[in-house]
Amino acid sequence: MKTNFINSVFTSIIFLLIAGCASMTQAPSAPPSATVSIREWSAAYYGSATAGKGTLNYNGQRHRFTISGVGVGGAGGQKISATGKVYNLNNLPSFSGTYHGISRGLTLIEGKMHAKLTNGNGVVMYLAGETEGLASSMGAQAFEVNLTD
Repeated sequence: MKTNFINSVFTSIIFLLIAGCASMTQAPSAPPSATVSIREWSAAYYGSATAGKGTLNYNGQRHRFTISGVGVGGAGGQKISATGKVYNLNNLPSFSGTYHGISRGLTLIEGKMHAKLTNGNGVVMYLAGETEGLASSMGAQAFEVNLTD
C-alpha cells in the first residue's frame, strides 16, 4: 500500500514537472551560432548516467565531441539521437565545458526528448530528438562536453 502511494506521488510529480518545463526547452527564433547532432545512451533509476558523441557545425566546419553526464530524475534505459541549435558561441574553445540543464521525455519503445543545456561560458544548447528504449526522463542534469579534434 505504501509503495503504491509513493509511486503515485512520484508519477504525479513527474507529469507536473514535464508540463511546467515544456516551454523552458524551446529554442529562441533568433539565428543560432552553430548546430549540433548527438548520439548518446542513458540509463536511469531516479539517478541517471549518460555517454555519447556528437558533431558541432560551427563557422562552416565540423568538429567532433564527446558528452557524458549524470542527473536526477527518471527511470529506464534509452538510446537518444538529437539535433539542436547552439547560441552564444563566440569562439570554438567556449563550446567545451560542463553543461547544466533540464530535460524531459518519455520513451515507450520510441519517443521524443527535449533539453536545454547551458555551460559556464554562457553557451546554450537546445536539443530535440528521438529516443528508443523504455524510459522516462525529467530532471536536472550535468554533462561534460569535450571537443576531440
